[in-house]
Amino acid sequence: MLLRNSLWNLAGSALPAIVALATVPLLIHGLGLEGFGIVTLIGSVIGYFGVLDINLSAGSIKYLAQFHAQNERSQFAETFWFGCLFYGLLGTVGALVLYFGAGFLSVQFFTVSPALRAETLLAFQIAAIGFAMSQIQNYLLVIPQALQRYDRSAQAEAFFGVLVNIVSAVVAINGGGMAGVIAVRVAIATINNLWLVWLLHTLGVPLKPVWPRRDIRHTLTSFSAYAYLSRLAALLQAHGDKLIVGTLAGPVALTFYTVPAQLAGRILGLCFRLASVIYPRVSALAATGQHASLRLLYLDTTRLLTYLNLIVLGMIALAGEEFLRRWVGAEFIEQGYPVLLLVTLALLVDSLTNIPSLVNDGLGHPHVTGRFALARGVTGIALVFAGTLAGGIVGAAAAHLLASLLMTVLFLFYVHGRTVPVSLLETLRVSWLPSIAIGSIGFAVLVPLKWLLPSGVAGTLLLVTTALLVLLVAGYIFIVSVDERHALLALARKFYPGT
Repeated sequence: MLLRNSLWNLAGSALPAIVALATVPLLIHGLGLEGFGIVTLIGSVIGYFGVLDINLSAGSIKYLAQFHAQNERSQFAETFWFGCLFYGLLGTVGALVLYFGAGFLSVQFFTVSPALRAETLLAFQIAAIGFAMSQIQNYLLVIPQALQRYDRSAQAEAFFGVLVNIVSAVVAINGGGMAGVIAVRVAIATINNLWLVWLLHTLGVPLKPVWPRRDIRHTLTSFSAYAYLSRLAALLQAHGDKLIVGTLAGPVALTFYTVPAQLAGRILGLCFRLASVIYPRVSALAATGQHASLRLLYLDTTRLLTYLNLIVLGMIALAGEEFLRRWVGAEFIEQGYPVLLLVTLALLVDSLTNIPSLVNDGLGHPHVTGRFALARGVTGIALVFAGTLAGGIVGAAAAHLLASLLMTVLFLFYVHGRTVPVSLLETLRVSWLPSIAIGSIGFAVLVPLKWLLPSGVAGTLLLVTTALLVLLVAGYIFIVSVDERHALLALARKFYPGT
């Protein structure tokens, strides 16, 4: 079930991510460099208002999974409705503040040419309404995930994620402007929410309102108060660098920074989707006392995800330059490719903390994850500010990498053997070293092909295809265990009976 959930969760994010990357050139063409940068800034400012969210969704996943495993139906219903009430109120308050403060915020964070000022304000006000829709949508999506029904949540994410990107691009290239693009995104989010309510009904989630008791409210808010630190840190990392670059260097420079960073973030984010399904699984295993299974789950997922992340990094490094040229144009190569490499390395380092963080939260230690995540966010913001002043967008990306290296090392040393029930030495020996060694040997053999093969699309495709085949075969032989091979074959036979 875990493998199936991982693949469904990956698919739910992969399809929209591919379409989003494919439509970026259309958005830039339709909105212009400045317009695309402004839409990005609006998203970052709106995203920062997520600071109002105490990350109740993290606590909801944990306790919904726990109560479902223990068949505690009344506590499950109260937990669900507490989240509904919280996110409904949060979305309403945030939308009102953003709508009426749009004029002030656009002046504070935006340097806009006179011709785009009026449209920027209108786009900001429409996005404020979208804030309410997104809060409700994000919460409703976690309910099937807590039930470990990632197939259903992934189907919703895939369909509406693809739809919103395609429609946004169509509106942009047909002259809809920034306001038109944001308006259709809000409309699709509203339809998505209605579909999610129907989905929860089919899954048997109690939709009859109940008032949560004090102990449920206390348990969720206590857990989420610490998980909020992780939420705050995620907001700092997701939007802080963009606000700094946009403010200090302007919307055009932000476009040159955002496009390659978005490419790296979306691709490596897909790997996190494979890992995130263990969170409700960890909660269920802990609730039923299956500690040996929990330890094995940690070591296995760490080994597999480390190797997979290395493959992704290698593909970006090998093909990134040619991809940027064909994707958004040669003008992005000089500044964009160094940013792409640096941000990719930073994200790879950050990815080493993903599994320990999920296990920490699943075992009820969000305070540890939250404090380190907040320290990572604050450190990153400070270094990115200094890096942008010193070296522009390349300096910002280098600062992002430095912050990742520093805080990842400190976090991994602290949690192993304390909140994570596996020692650092065992994790290094069983999970990290095999994956890093096989991946490094594979790339040492493959990198010379970058200069031996002809340049251009054909040569890049041949390089990527060869590299993927070599690394996947090496992983299947040296990284994937016998039991995991049997699970893969069983899954293949389910979809292809003749396998």
